[in-house]
Amino acid sequence: MKTILLSLAMFACVAGDNVYICTGPHARRYHKSATCKGLRNCSCEIKQVSLEKAKKMHKTPCHICCKNDCQQ
Repeated sequence: MKTILLSLAMFACVAGDNVYICTGPHARRYHKSATCKGLRNCSCEIKQVSLEKAKKMHKTPCHICCKNDCQQ
């Protein structure tokens, strides 16, 4: 049962999903929500991109909004 629940949680951020990134030069994370606290200090633009594209840009999941379901 744990395996099924874990699989469902991981399925929440599959390659077809969109995430938000900061285009600033030091930004390293992707976010489930454009209103995440982790994006407050974004010095540039916040863009919506596919999860696949964010991963290709070497972005990692935000520890605030992707705590349980957007792990790599």
